Amino acid sequence: MTTYTLDIWGEMCPIPIIKTQRKLKEMACGDRLVLETDHSCTSRAIVLWAREHGHEIEESEVSNGIWRLEITKGHN
Repeated sequence: MTTYTLDIWGEMCPIPIIKTQRKLKEMACGDRLVLETDHSCTSRAIVLWAREHGHEIEESEVSNGIWRLEITKGHN
């Protein structure tokens, strides 16, 4: 399993979802993608998108207003 990171600071939807989709296409099943965002709406949107597309996702607020998302790529 390989872990990748993606910078989505300051970006609003749909850009973070598009970047996440593109990165996940390059990854193998079981690989992990770590993202941090400073927008709660972006965090919520990515969580919903990831679950709808069969990926596992963990979300945590690591600091006041900073969310960390860890996506494990599913079999899609």
